[in-house]
Amino acid sequence: MRSLALALTLALASGAVLAADGTSSATPAPPQAQSFALLDSNRDGQLTFSEAFLHPQLSNNFNLLDSNADGLLSRTEVAAIVR
Repeated sequence: MRSLALALTLALASGAVLAADGTSSATPAPPQAQSFALLDSNRDGQLTFSEAFLHPQLSNNFNLLDSNADGLLSRTEVAAIVR
């Protein structure tokens, strides 16, 4: 678990370094998009409970956020928690 947290921290830090040195001209993604991408381990655009488990706010509210009750969280469903 510690190694996963360290990997996530390093991934976010490396993105900040790239943005700070001016080598990227793209607008950075909003924080919730970056978090979603980090949690979406199979890159299918949806979060299973197993993927969301690493984020306590998502896992504790998974069934509430899963508005269509398909057992998956879409980006839209996850965005509801940020509003």
